[in-house]
Amino acid sequence: MNKKLKTPNNFSLAPSQWIKNNLSINSSQENLLDLACGNGRHSIYAAKIGYKVISVDINRQKLHKLKNKKFINPIELDLEKNNTWPFKKRIFDTVIITNYLYRPIFKHIEESIKIHGHLLYETFTLENSVFGKPNNKNFLLQPQELLSYANNNNFKIIKYEEIILSQPIKKAVQRILAIKK
Repeated sequence: MNKKLKTPNNFSLAPSQWIKNNLSINSSQENLLDLACGNGRHSIYAAKIGYKVISVDINRQKLHKLKNKKFINPIELDLEKNNTWPFKKRIFDTVIITNYLYRPIFKHIEESIKIHGHLLYETFTLENSVFGKPNNKNFLLQPQELLSYANNNNFKIIKYEEIILSQPIKKAVQRILAIKK
């Protein structure tokens, strides 16, 4: 039996099944940026399937757990402080963002993905407030917001969903897989 570990706030430590289903196995060591990586569940999975990963988070303790993982470079960074973007000269093959929303960096995200590179984004929507946290409107997507972002920023949409999930916890999310044109 394959048991999933849970963090105290009830989020799974296993990678999102949606991310696993949409992140291609990489035999050429492409680079991947995992923004607001938390415990690094997607970073670890991406490194295992062949990506060179940069894992960014504000939490030093969580990043410390990734320090000695092969193909993972953890970087402590407050993405919301002074609207700083350290990757202006880096272009990534793939960017993953889950359970995080800070709109002022949207343009930087788009600029950091190479042409034909992938964006995998999955986070909470306004509807999530009925299920609990997060419930601050500043950190919840408006209806079809990721779809609009992709359409307005040189992306071809491969998959898009705006759904309510019941596992591992009940939550309302939008998720998108898009390729930069």
